[in-house]
Amino acid sequence: MRFFRLLPPVRLWMRIAAMMLVAVLAVESLNAAALVFIPPRLMRVYGGHWLVETMEKAALAIFQADAKRREALATGLSAENHLQIHWLRVQQHPDETAPAFKRPFPERVRQAIESDLKGTVSRVTFRSLIGPRGNQFHVDLLFQPPDLPSRLAKGPLKPEDEDIAIPAPFEFGIQGADGSWVIVEPEDMLSYRARVLPWFITLLGAAVAVSLVSTFAARQWLRPLDRLAGAAREFGRTRRAVPVNTAGLSEFKVIEQAMNEMQDRIKRFLDERTHMLAAMSHDLRTGLTGLRLDAEDVCDGEAKERLVAGMEEMERMISATLDFAGDELKSEPAQAIDLAALLISLCDTLADRNYPVSYSGPDHLSAQCQPIAIKRAFANLIDNAIKYGGWACVSLSHSGGKAAIFITDGGPGIPAEKAELAFQAFRRLENSRSRETGGVGLGLTIARDIIRSNAGEIALGQPPQEKGLEVKVTLPLPVANGS
Repeated sequence: MRFFRLLPPVRLWMRIAAMMLVAVLAVESLNAAALVFIPPRLMRVYGGHWLVETMEKAALAIFQADAKRREALATGLSAENHLQIHWLRVQQHPDETAPAFKRPFPERVRQAIESDLKGTVSRVTFRSLIGPRGNQFHVDLLFQPPDLPSRLAKGPLKPEDEDIAIPAPFEFGIQGADGSWVIVEPEDMLSYRARVLPWFITLLGAAVAVSLVSTFAARQWLRPLDRLAGAAREFGRTRRAVPVNTAGLSEFKVIEQAMNEMQDRIKRFLDERTHMLAAMSHDLRTGLTGLRLDAEDVCDGEAKERLVAGMEEMERMISATLDFAGDELKSEPAQAIDLAALLISLCDTLADRNYPVSYSGPDHLSAQCQPIAIKRAFANLIDNAIKYGGWACVSLSHSGGKAAIFITDGGPGIPAEKAELAFQAFRRLENSRSRETGGVGLGLTIARDIIRSNAGEIALGQPPQEKGLEVKVTLPLPVANGS
């Protein structure tokens, strides 16, 4: 352990360089494996005397047979002699014979066949094919020492001459008197597929190897960013500092420290603000208590009513401000609740008090929420709908792993351009200051704060009947409900 502490810190550029090195090594390993494990195609080498005798017999047998039987006869001779023999009904072979000095050995075989079959066939041609490269054996018959032709025997291959080697691939063409051709090729002619297969396997393997290494490395490097994002989301919902661990990357270490310090500073700021408001509330309520006692000495009348009403308004403002700034509801642990039963209970309670409220939706729907906080949020929204819209219609539905709650009223509504203003703290779109129609401007603010702390969203819109206000709340559901 002490040895690892002496090593320099692992940086991002080091990991990128290591990933590229691993990818290059993987590609080279695949190349080596392709050369080692994919067997090379061995080049066939034919004896010149045997090749001359075999091709002469095959050509004579095919040209002397009936034209209808030649193709089948060529197929049978191919299997018998381990060659590829084809009969072509064409008048001119597309390949011309190359100069003899460039291919001395095959040229002697060609001349021998042409000499032995003179008068029986029209001509004999030869074509040398280029073999594949890579792990395939490659021989180029076109490049030879300049003085090689002068040192080799010339003319047709005689039976008494020393045998010569004819390597594949090759193609001999023997044209009969009727213009048709007998084409003779080695049994294992190298196909295009055989030439491409090693290259394709190496390319595909390299692409897969690099993709796997890159994907694994990227996921490992980006995991600290996911932790940072998760900590930020959790802190935004609960306002509790969530320590972040970035797995030792020095570049992310700076972000980790800054994130943790930021959470601590924000948490201290919120705590200080809450304590300050609590102290102010205590002092204000002490003063309000004294004013209430003094108000009892005032004679009954209009002045006393205004004094009492003002003190009650101040009490409501203090309570609402503390609720908005406090952390009690937001720190409440989430648990499984029956969201439908909660909404039904709120609506039934208001209906029992003769408020015009109705509910439509399922009888039961499970959700993971903070029970007291979410109940208060919906109570505020339904109360606003009744207070400003005359009635409230609550509906619940779910799809795609989310629950959608619509709270509709029949009031004047809120213009789309002022929807965001309605959520601002201490912002009242209703201009009156009466206790019956106006609050302190924190109802929607507190509701949105609670809903967002439960990973939900709230939006204001217009109902289908184009009159009133429609509040839409979406909350995530457990997987069982969302399926």
